[in-house]
Amino acid sequence: MESSNDIWGIKDCESRFIYTNRAFREFLNIPARFKIEGKRDEQLPTPISEFAPELQKQDLDTINSGQRVTLIKTHFFGREKKLQPYLYEKFPLYDENNECVGTVFYGKKMDFISPQQYASRINPSGLKVAPPMKLFNKSELRIIFFILQSMSAKEIARKLYRSHRTIENNLYRMYQKSAVSSLKEFKKFCQKAGFDRYIPPEFIPLGIQFIENRRAS
Repeated sequence: MESSNDIWGIKDCESRFIYTNRAFREFLNIPARFKIEGKRDEQLPTPISEFAPELQKQDLDTINSGQRVTLIKTHFFGREKKLQPYLYEKFPLYDENNECVGTVFYGKKMDFISPQQYASRINPSGLKVAPPMKLFNKSELRIIFFILQSMSAKEIARKLYRSHRTIENNLYRMYQKSAVSSLKEFKKFCQKAGFDRYIPPEFIPLGIQFIENRRAS
């Protein structure tokens, strides 16, 4: 766990930290001198403390069910305060007498593969909340996101509460910026630039989203 670049940690049955690895400290930008062992989520000097009740409920659920629990955390984490979705899994921890003595948690940056990446046999990559280039403004970035979901101008207009004529005009200007002349060419441009891995931050709710599909450990 200590040598892993992914997040690892162990808690007891009272949701007190027994162990966290280096990646966990770096992820939450916890000072090196701060003693995590024995603390609970609400006692950590990080934004995650505000979600302590939800996290501890999941700890208890993991212990009581004896099953793995999966969740997604999205917040401004780390030294650079970047918005990053992380996939977390919690497992019950048993002793030699097969009694549950706590939980083990594991976290990593979310991997993502678009249909285009799959068809091209491109390896999964991380979701991006920062645009791969500064060519487009915020409004245009939202349109790109929906365009790459194969939505029409009318569908995008409904999503963004605008007229489809406004969306079409925006698209025309975006074609000019990217030096293309058709929607097909524009999609290729966006995919090559990496926009197929980009999600506008406002489309990602901050906090913790629990995934209910649980599997036995």
